[in-house]
Amino acid sequence: MAHDKYEGMLAEYGSLREEIMRRQQARLLILGFTLAGVGAVLGVALGSDSSTSPELDHVVFGLTGWGVLLVNGALMLTIYHTQAIERIAAYIRTFIEPEVDGLQWETRWAAFRQGRGARRIPALPMGLSRPLAVFYALLSLAMYATAFSGGLQFSWVAMVLASSLEVTSLLLAADLYVWRSRNWDSDWSRVKSDGRVASGLDRSTGSEDQPA
Repeated sequence: MAHDKYEGMLAEYGSLREEIMRRQQARLLILGFTLAGVGAVLGVALGSDSSTSPELDHVVFGLTGWGVLLVNGALMLTIYHTQAIERIAAYIRTFIEPEVDGLQWETRWAAFRQGRGARRIPALPMGLSRPLAVFYALLSLAMYATAFSGGLQFSWVAMVLASSLEVTSLLLAADLYVWRSRNWDSDWSRVKSDGRVASGLDRSTGSEDQPA
Protein backbone atom coordinates (compact mmCIF):
# COMPACT_ATOMS: atom_id res chain seq x y z
CA MET A 1 0.00 0.00 0.00
CA ALA A 2 2.80 2.40 0.93
CA HIS A 3 4.63 1.47 -2.26
CA ASP A 4 1.55 2.26 -4.37
CA LYS A 5 1.21 5.65 -2.67
CA TYR A 6 4.88 6.37 -3.29
CA GLU A 7 4.61 5.44 -6.98
CA GLY A 8 1.46 7.52 -7.34
CA MET A 9 3.17 10.58 -5.89
CA LEU A 10 6.14 10.13 -8.19
CA ALA A 11 3.81 9.91 -11.19
CA GLU A 12 1.94 13.02 -10.06
CA TYR A 13 5.22 14.83 -9.48
CA GLY A 14 6.41 14.00 -13.00
CA SER A 15 3.15 15.16 -14.54
CA LEU A 16 3.16 18.45 -12.63
CA ARG A 17 6.78 19.16 -13.49
CA GLU A 18 5.96 18.62 -17.17
CA GLU A 19 3.09 21.08 -16.84
CA ILE A 20 5.44 23.66 -15.33
CA MET A 21 7.86 23.21 -18.24
CA ARG A 22 5.04 23.60 -20.80
CA ARG A 23 3.93 26.84 -19.20
CA GLN A 24 7.49 28.15 -19.05
CA GLN A 25 7.84 27.43 -22.76
CA ALA A 26 4.51 29.17 -23.40
CA ARG A 27 5.84 32.34 -21.77
CA LEU A 28 8.85 32.32 -24.10
CA LEU A 29 6.62 31.76 -27.15
CA ILE A 30 4.49 34.72 -26.08
CA LEU A 31 7.65 36.81 -25.75
CA GLY A 32 8.82 35.83 -29.24
CA PHE A 33 5.45 36.61 -30.83
CA THR A 34 5.30 39.97 -29.04
CA LEU A 35 8.80 40.93 -30.14
CA ALA A 36 7.97 40.12 -33.75
CA GLY A 37 4.75 42.15 -33.65
CA VAL A 38 6.22 45.15 -31.85
CA GLY A 39 9.30 45.10 -34.09
CA ALA A 40 7.09 45.33 -37.17
CA VAL A 41 5.08 48.18 -35.64
CA LEU A 42 8.19 50.16 -34.67
CA GLY A 43 9.70 49.63 -38.11
CA VAL A 44 6.67 51.10 -39.87
CA ALA A 45 6.04 53.87 -37.33
CA LEU A 46 9.63 55.09 -37.19
CA GLY A 47 9.85 54.96 -40.98
CA SER A 48 7.02 57.45 -41.28
CA ASP A 49 7.96 60.99 -42.38
CA SER A 50 5.20 62.67 -40.37
CA SER A 51 7.39 63.86 -37.50
CA THR A 52 7.31 67.45 -38.80
CA SER A 53 3.56 67.58 -39.36
CA PRO A 54 1.68 69.67 -36.70
CA GLU A 55 -1.20 67.20 -36.51
CA LEU A 56 -1.90 63.66 -35.43
CA ASP A 57 -0.78 60.93 -37.81
CA HIS A 58 -3.60 58.42 -37.43
CA VAL A 59 -1.58 55.61 -38.99
CA VAL A 60 1.30 55.98 -36.51
CA PHE A 61 -1.13 56.38 -33.62
CA GLY A 62 -3.07 53.28 -34.66
CA LEU A 63 0.08 51.22 -35.06
CA THR A 64 1.59 52.23 -31.74
CA GLY A 65 -1.75 51.79 -29.98
CA TRP A 66 -2.01 48.29 -31.42
CA GLY A 67 1.56 47.64 -30.26
CA VAL A 68 0.76 48.62 -26.66
CA LEU A 69 -2.37 46.44 -26.80
CA LEU A 70 -0.19 43.57 -27.96
CA VAL A 71 2.16 44.11 -25.02
CA ASN A 72 -0.82 44.24 -22.63
CA GLY A 73 -2.13 40.96 -24.02
CA ALA A 74 1.30 39.38 -23.64
CA LEU A 75 1.48 40.59 -20.05
CA MET A 76 -1.93 39.17 -19.18
CA LEU A 77 -1.06 35.78 -20.68
CA THR A 78 2.35 35.79 -18.98
CA ILE A 79 0.73 36.59 -15.62
CA TYR A 80 -1.78 33.76 -16.16
CA HIS A 81 0.95 31.21 -16.89
CA THR A 82 3.20 32.47 -14.08
CA GLN A 83 0.38 32.24 -11.54
CA ALA A 84 -0.33 28.69 -12.69
CA ILE A 85 3.36 27.77 -12.39
CA GLU A 86 3.49 29.15 -8.85
CA ARG A 87 0.31 27.29 -7.81
CA ILE A 88 1.67 24.01 -9.17
CA ALA A 89 5.05 24.55 -7.49
CA ALA A 90 3.34 25.38 -4.18
CA TYR A 91 1.24 22.20 -4.47
CA ILE A 92 4.41 20.15 -4.99
CA ARG A 93 6.07 21.78 -1.97
CA THR A 94 3.02 21.18 0.22
CA PHE A 95 1.76 17.72 -0.72
CA ILE A 96 4.47 15.78 -2.55
CA GLU A 97 7.99 16.74 -1.49
CA PRO A 98 7.38 16.29 2.28
CA GLU A 99 6.18 12.74 1.57
CA VAL A 100 8.87 11.54 -0.86
CA ASP A 101 12.53 11.35 0.13
CA GLY A 102 14.87 12.96 -2.36
CA LEU A 103 12.35 15.38 -3.88
CA GLN A 104 13.28 18.82 -2.58
CA TRP A 105 13.77 21.03 -5.63
CA GLU A 106 10.70 23.27 -5.27
CA THR A 107 11.16 23.60 -1.51
CA ARG A 108 14.83 24.52 -1.76
CA TRP A 109 14.26 26.83 -4.72
CA ALA A 110 11.55 28.73 -2.81
CA ALA A 111 13.83 29.03 0.24
CA PHE A 112 16.68 30.26 -1.95
CA ARG A 113 14.50 32.94 -3.56
CA GLN A 114 13.24 34.10 -0.15
CA GLY A 115 16.80 34.28 1.15
CA ARG A 116 17.86 36.50 -1.75
CA GLY A 117 14.84 38.73 -1.25
CA ALA A 118 15.66 39.20 2.44
CA ARG A 119 19.06 40.71 1.73
CA ARG A 120 19.61 44.34 2.66
CA ILE A 121 21.02 44.96 -0.83
CA PRO A 122 18.74 43.07 -3.27
CA ALA A 123 20.45 40.67 -5.64
CA LEU A 124 19.62 40.32 -9.29
CA PRO A 125 16.14 38.81 -9.76
CA MET A 126 16.08 35.05 -10.03
CA GLY A 127 13.62 33.28 -12.29
CA LEU A 128 11.94 34.65 -15.39
CA SER A 129 8.90 36.64 -14.24
CA ARG A 130 10.72 39.76 -13.03
CA PRO A 131 12.98 40.14 -16.07
CA LEU A 132 9.90 39.70 -18.26
CA ALA A 133 8.03 42.34 -16.26
CA VAL A 134 10.84 44.87 -16.70
CA PHE A 135 11.24 44.04 -20.38
CA TYR A 136 7.52 44.38 -21.17
CA ALA A 137 7.35 47.68 -19.26
CA LEU A 138 10.25 49.08 -21.30
CA LEU A 139 8.70 47.76 -24.50
CA SER A 140 5.39 49.49 -23.82
CA LEU A 141 7.18 52.73 -22.90
CA ALA A 142 9.04 52.57 -26.21
CA MET A 143 5.73 52.21 -28.05
CA TYR A 144 4.24 55.11 -26.09
CA ALA A 145 7.23 57.34 -26.88
CA THR A 146 7.06 56.38 -30.54
CA ALA A 147 3.47 57.63 -30.68
CA PHE A 148 4.77 61.18 -30.18
CA SER A 149 6.62 60.93 -33.48
CA GLY A 150 3.16 60.75 -35.03
CA GLY A 151 1.99 63.95 -33.38
CA LEU A 152 0.27 62.40 -30.35
CA GLN A 153 0.71 65.67 -28.47
CA PHE A 154 -1.57 67.47 -30.94
CA SER A 155 -4.71 65.52 -29.96
CA TRP A 156 -5.84 65.37 -26.33
CA VAL A 157 -8.28 62.54 -27.12
CA ALA A 158 -5.48 60.43 -28.58
CA MET A 159 -3.26 61.40 -25.65
CA VAL A 160 -5.85 60.20 -23.12
CA LEU A 161 -6.37 56.92 -24.98
CA ALA A 162 -2.65 56.24 -25.37
CA SER A 163 -1.92 57.19 -21.76
CA SER A 164 -4.69 54.89 -20.49
CA LEU A 165 -3.23 51.97 -22.43
CA GLU A 166 0.25 52.76 -21.14
CA VAL A 167 -0.86 53.00 -17.51
CA THR A 168 -2.61 49.64 -17.86
CA SER A 169 0.57 48.15 -19.28
CA LEU A 170 2.69 49.48 -16.41
CA LEU A 171 0.21 48.21 -13.81
CA LEU A 172 0.25 44.74 -15.37
CA ALA A 173 4.06 44.77 -15.45
CA ALA A 174 4.15 45.83 -11.79
CA ASP A 175 1.80 42.98 -10.87
CA LEU A 176 4.03 40.50 -12.69
CA TYR A 177 7.04 41.89 -10.82
CA VAL A 178 5.74 42.06 -7.24
CA TRP A 179 3.04 39.31 -7.22
CA ARG A 180 0.61 41.29 -5.06
CA SER A 181 -2.83 41.00 -6.66
CA ARG A 182 -5.40 38.56 -5.29
CA ASN A 183 -4.89 35.85 -7.93
CA TRP A 184 -1.28 35.29 -6.86
CA ASP A 185 -2.41 33.44 -3.73
CA SER A 186 -0.90 29.93 -3.92
CA ASP A 187 -1.13 28.85 -0.28
CA TRP A 188 -2.17 25.19 -0.25
CA SER A 189 -1.49 24.83 3.48
CA ARG A 190 -5.09 25.79 4.31
CA VAL A 191 -6.37 22.95 2.14
CA LYS A 192 -3.91 20.53 3.74
CA SER A 193 -4.78 21.57 7.29
CA ASP A 194 -8.51 21.24 6.57
CA GLY A 195 -7.98 17.79 5.11
CA ARG A 196 -9.89 18.77 1.99
CA VAL A 197 -8.25 16.60 -0.61
CA ALA A 198 -9.90 15.68 -3.88
CA SER A 199 -12.11 12.99 -2.38
CA GLY A 200 -13.62 15.45 0.06
CA LEU A 201 -14.42 18.25 -2.34
CA ASP A 202 -17.92 19.16 -3.41
CA ARG A 203 -18.81 16.77 -6.21
CA SER A 204 -20.87 19.47 -7.90
CA THR A 205 -17.71 21.39 -8.77
CA GLY A 206 -16.61 20.38 -12.26
CA SER A 207 -13.02 20.10 -13.41
CA GLU A 208 -13.45 23.12 -15.67
CA ASP A 209 -14.02 25.26 -12.54
CA GLN A 210 -10.68 24.31 -10.99
CA PRO A 211 -7.71 26.68 -11.22
CA ALA A 212 -4.96 25.76 -13.66
